[in-house]
Amino acid sequence: MSEETITERIEYLTQILTAWDNTEQRSALRGNPRRYVGYEYIGLESKQSQYLRALTCSTQTQTLQFPLWHANSRLRKKIYAEQTIVEVTKDDMWNYRGCTGTMLWSNDQDGGEYFSIINTTADGVLHLAKQVTHDFLPRKTVVVPVFWGILQQEDKYTNETSNVTTMTINVEFINRGLQIKLPDAIDAYQYPRISFAESKNAPGEYVGRELFMMPPTWNDDIGSSYRRNANRLDNQSGPIRYDLKSKETTEIRSIEYTAIAREEIQFLQRFFYRCKGRLKSFYAPTWVNDVELVADVVSGSILLARFSLYWKYYASNKRRKTLIVFFRDGTIAILKIAGFSLDDSQTYAKIYLEMPIQRALNRTQIRMISFLCLYRHNSDTLTTNYQTTGIANMNLEFAEVTE
Repeated sequence: MSEETITERIEYLTQILTAWDNTEQRSALRGNPRRYVGYEYIGLESKQSQYLRALTCSTQTQTLQFPLWHANSRLRKKIYAEQTIVEVTKDDMWNYRGCTGTMLWSNDQDGGEYFSIINTTADGVLHLAKQVTHDFLPRKTVVVPVFWGILQQEDKYTNETSNVTTMTINVEFINRGLQIKLPDAIDAYQYPRISFAESKNAPGEYVGRELFMMPPTWNDDIGSSYRRNANRLDNQSGPIRYDLKSKETTEIRSIEYTAIAREEIQFLQRFFYRCKGRLKSFYAPTWVNDVELVADVVSGSILLARFSLYWKYYASNKRRKTLIVFFRDGTIAILKIAGFSLDDSQTYAKIYLEMPIQRALNRTQIRMISFLCLYRHNSDTLTTNYQTTGIANMNLEFAEVTE
């Protein structure tokens, strides 16, 4: 069970055919993702615990309506009796995908009222299918998206005492043909993307692929694993040999992101939607200091670097051919590598660029130089662990690819 009380999963399905040289052919087997939500409930009274246990006896085909508690927001403007419009913010609208209506929640004693939604606008207006019967006060009313779902086929719960039951209810969104269609202006492709202080001038794309520039939050280490593309020839009775299939090592990088605002949570989810899980590749920095300059570079197309063995480990690697320079003023520069060699003293590395630099590389002005790699997601599943309605953790795994 997750430590968080609410988790959300988005699942695509991608078929990957890997060739001998480790190049891939990827095909989407699921155009639209499946979506799951898990809630941890604690029944503190006998009646509450009895209801949780009763859910285990429901038929697998039974569908239920569930509120998206992590997507709730406070009512901004008073709703008067006989009104059919509810106003939320445009940042709230993303969570209404796959939902059928909304609940206006007053308090724990009175509960909430459900209203079907017939239309939405990009600026956060919900058009209800029927009029409200009484006034709803701003700030005292909570607006919650509601969806139809079905319980997971197999699950478990814990009886902590004879009266207290703890259960994580895992629910899958079910298509009943009534889901809200979000306006195109706030979908995964059209909605404005956020910029970051470390890369204020970064373009949205690089050579035709998305450039993902969200920096790690470093609340945890960045884990990396690697896999060399070779066959081990071993008959178990004597010497072993390796059959080299390609010279590219595949690195898988695991980054734990802590999104501290709903905008950041939705940015990561939209990014995963655009990639369609493992289907589409994108560019991203390694976020480590891969190149340390020995001298400032005022002009030209040669960098002198402290580590001397780039020629040995990277010259025949088709993948590590691009650098990204992070300047201390929050701007970046992307440099395409033509080749590697040693300097005349055989002490430092020479990195040859395809084009002369457009901006001087002064070491005092540079924060870090990283490789800019082509990645894809290593999983078709994105899990969002919510700590609050505006803070969540996500672990993203990037697998390095050639195309």
